[in-house]
Amino acid sequence: MSSDSNTPGGSARDGAFHAVVQASPFGMHLYRLEPDGRLVFVGANPAADRILGVANAQFVGRTIEEAFPPLVATEVPARYRAAAGQGLSWRTEQVAYQDDRIVGAFEVTAFQIGPGEMAALFQDITERKRAEVALAQEKERLSVTLRSIGDGVISADVAGRITLMNRVAERLTGWTAAEALGRPVGEVLRLVDQATRAPLPDPVARVLAVDGATELPARTLLVARGGAELSVGDSGAPIRDDQSRVIGVVLVFRDITERERLDEAERRNQRLESLGLLAGGIAHDFNNLLSGLFGYVDLALEACHEPEVVRDYMTSASSVLNRAKGLTHQLLTFARGGTPVRRAVDLPQLLRETTRFALTGAPIQSVLDVAPDLAPVHADPGQLGQAIDNLLINAKQAMPGGGRVEVSARGLAPGAPRPADLLPGRRYVVIEVRDHGTGIPPEHLPHVFDPFFTTKQSGSGLGLASVHSIMKKHGGAVEVSSEPGRGACFRLYLPAHEAEVSAAPPGATPSDFTGRTVLVLDDEDYLRDVAGAMLRRLGCDVVLVRDGAEVAPASRLARQQGRPLDAVILDLTIPGGMGGRRALEELRRVEPAVAALASSGYSEDPVIATPASYGFHGSLRKPYVLEELRAALAKALAAGG
Repeated sequence: MSSDSNTPGGSARDGAFHAVVQASPFGMHLYRLEPDGRLVFVGANPAADRILGVANAQFVGRTIEEAFPPLVATEVPARYRAAAGQGLSWRTEQVAYQDDRIVGAFEVTAFQIGPGEMAALFQDITERKRAEVALAQEKERLSVTLRSIGDGVISADVAGRITLMNRVAERLTGWTAAEALGRPVGEVLRLVDQATRAPLPDPVARVLAVDGATELPARTLLVARGGAELSVGDSGAPIRDDQSRVIGVVLVFRDITERERLDEAERRNQRLESLGLLAGGIAHDFNNLLSGLFGYVDLALEACHEPEVVRDYMTSASSVLNRAKGLTHQLLTFARGGTPVRRAVDLPQLLRETTRFALTGAPIQSVLDVAPDLAPVHADPGQLGQAIDNLLINAKQAMPGGGRVEVSARGLAPGAPRPADLLPGRRYVVIEVRDHGTGIPPEHLPHVFDPFFTTKQSGSGLGLASVHSIMKKHGGAVEVSSEPGRGACFRLYLPAHEAEVSAAPPGATPSDFTGRTVLVLDDEDYLRDVAGAMLRRLGCDVVLVRDGAEVAPASRLARQQGRPLDAVILDLTIPGGMGGRRALEELRRVEPAVAALASSGYSEDPVIATPASYGFHGSLRKPYVLEELRAALAKALAAGG
């Protein structure tokens, strides 16, 4: 190797350069190309000895083939000569294996340093090569794992562009990994809401927003590239580096179409089984009620010449009918929701009457505790009474040998714990029904409000389900707590009535209906006859029609006869004919001020809940008794003028 010793400072530079070479962590070999073409080893620095594991000084003056026999059969000597003689630089890697393990590796770079002179730099890359092999093996294991997973897997960077996709994801989306690479996730993984068909938010953005694992909402569809649709379940999680920084997102999704089909079939079978249980329970209960009713009526007919005996039997028959009415309302409330007809309800009176009725004849002591400043609740008194009655019956059944039931009512204090369903800032009243019976096992507590769930041999499982349905329809909630052997406590949360409750002034509603003309619309002959008989009992003239199309003509005829209609009671549902709502619209053209009552056996009809919104002055839910008809008619006439 030549040096510029004639240049000022040249010797100093040569000395510094020599020191750098000797201290360098990179190994260095120097070669000289002789005129006869031999490439002769000149020298090496200490790092070369260390990297190659030999004392290179012993090879000085020898050709490269003599110094390193293993290189004879390789291209190294020729490449070195080309570098020395022609200035052609060259780079290669040399790796030594033992039993398929890397025992040494170095990188060589050969280059000309002067005419006929060359150097070879060595860098120990053993650890790097081992790391590359380990990484390749890890990637292969990951690839095998991804190919073996039965779920689709897509990974994306923080910008939402796909960086990896396995074969299942290819099959489900209709995109190959090569096509999907670099595309936005939303373009490949098209997710829509099954009900609305609206696109769902970008899953990558969802994961990044919560900075944690997320799942798809239920009823999600994947729209594949070819248009096929699959029900899918999905989860996503952030990918973090070794410093916990989020560098991407992994999405895992699976085809659950078949599972949903099987689940729906199972739900359908459960519904059919439940309907069978329900039908059996209803048939049993109504059969018992009909047996009592027929028995009392038959006995009354036999004793028709004994008025007091007949009265007793008919009173008993009326009691049975009230139980049948309650069962019907309970079924309607459970099955169709039963829109509540809400008003301000005085709880103390309702609780006293319901408790006395439900516990009559049972060896149960009742304790009623009502806060003196208790606000009225905004509720349907019939449905609320039914809910409390169901809880009391449940308490009575939990204490077959007798015991004590505690019923209390109080306002929900501001800031007190409340169910999540309740609206913040609104006043609520809490009713508690506590028994001291057998209690509810912990495994049953989550299911007590499920339809048809019961542990009683004679139960239908509708009572507590109806309570839950009633509370939900009222904008309230129901909770239960219990310990086996220590009884159970049910809590009903109901909205307080916000408006002032004022009593109607004396004489505000009529009580004498003599001379009033009332029209009844109903498609059932016996219901028209019963309603007509009740109205005549109240002193009314009666007009009976079976179809809404007859209402307006009947009104004109009554006016011509000098007895214009004062009120109408219109059945809302006339199969195959005109119902009460449309009939009232036509009647208003003839009698704009007539008092109108809506009547129906379908408690979910919104007209029954809010009759004023549809032009009526009140409503009557079937079946009704004489006193209910009297009160409704009086209010309607007072409101209609």
